[in-house]
Amino acid sequence: MDGVHPIERPPRLPTSVDNTLVPLLAEHMVPWETLHARYGPLLELVRTLVGVFPNCDRYLEIWEPAFRTYNIMVPNFLNLPFSVFGVGGAPAGIVGLGMYVASRTAECPYCSAHACSFALRRGASAETVAQAIVGGTASFTPGELATVAVARSLARIPCELTYSERDELTRCFGRSKAEWIVFGVVMMGFLNKFMDTVGVELESETVAEVSTTIDNGWSPGKAGRALDPAARHTPPPPADTLRTKLRIVPFMPTALRLDRLWLRGVPGAWPAVGAFLRERTGHDFPVLSRIRHARVVRSVAAMLRENLDQATTVVGLDVKVLAGVVFTEIVADSALAADVRALAPKNGVTEAQLDEARRFAKAGDASPAGLLGRYPKMRAALVLARAASPSPAEIDARVVGACREGGLSAPAIIELVTWISVLQMLHRLSSYFVE
Repeated sequence: MDGVHPIERPPRLPTSVDNTLVPLLAEHMVPWETLHARYGPLLELVRTLVGVFPNCDRYLEIWEPAFRTYNIMVPNFLNLPFSVFGVGGAPAGIVGLGMYVASRTAECPYCSAHACSFALRRGASAETVAQAIVGGTASFTPGELATVAVARSLARIPCELTYSERDELTRCFGRSKAEWIVFGVVMMGFLNKFMDTVGVELESETVAEVSTTIDNGWSPGKAGRALDPAARHTPPPPADTLRTKLRIVPFMPTALRLDRLWLRGVPGAWPAVGAFLRERTGHDFPVLSRIRHARVVRSVAAMLRENLDQATTVVGLDVKVLAGVVFTEIVADSALAADVRALAPKNGVTEAQLDEARRFAKAGDASPAGLLGRYPKMRAALVLARAASPSPAEIDARVVGACREGGLSAPAIIELVTWISVLQMLHRLSSYFVE
């Protein structure tokens, strides 16, 4: 590999809300005061790591399992707090580089800015981050080149990872560290999908500090509608110092307590985790048998438990199974399609409905016909699922109108987008851990 090839630059996006779900969600966003009362130290920990309270929190908490899903995933996929202190896992700057490249490839403006900030704060150089996108032959290490290649291939729809790319990453870092780099990219699958589909607004502080690094064909697009065009750029954030690292210590007890609470009773190894999921969801998700890191195994299982719980669903698990069929058809992931179809019997979904959802995904019709088209909420949910599945998402006024006409509530929308985001995470995960 003799250099980094440039990512094709997407066209600049309009800044209206017509191509976002925000009009359906804005009145239901959870106030910051409520979030701080519930999760204050956890929010402060995140601000210490990325510089702001992310706006996505107010959307995620509209359907509380979505907020839990997000906060189960992030610390465990990033091996926090150990990775910040350089203990275990892969170099944090390399992980951040992979997160950034994946976000740019998926064309998520919100995550691109945040991942850029994260990478710089964890020690990646501004030159490396910038040139990873525009291409060139700067002094990339073999490990950086391998990270960029894997991140870009995993972030495409469908995933395009090759065995040689995976093998090169393992050669450069060893299997364990290579997997921690990949977990960062896999995590961004969820985050890219959720932020881009909803249209979460970028924070001005984040844009200001990354603008001089990220401004290579990047635009805040639909995520930038609340930004002040006259705002000045600020210097890139410095790499973590010992003082910065120590600032997270006071917030760790609450973060660890919540993590233990949300992961309670979830096994961390195969076959116990498969049996756990089979009992609760109707399927064991065998990709977990190929992951050695217990933190990630437990967090994926807990995310699936949160999103396939009959007691908390608003949109309905039958709808989510059918939405999953639509997603897996669009991303052309046969293994994940089999996982989704395996959920059908427990959730009362017939073979005829599965086949109809698959045909709808392929046909490009405005809305599903037949049995699935008879129910307004089902129809709206499948229209939303199909629009959310590509990267970038194809949310437009027609999709927003379909959700409104179908009576999808704000919690139902967040639940469905969260589920598609979980599936996007699984798509990247299974694409890397293919046998």
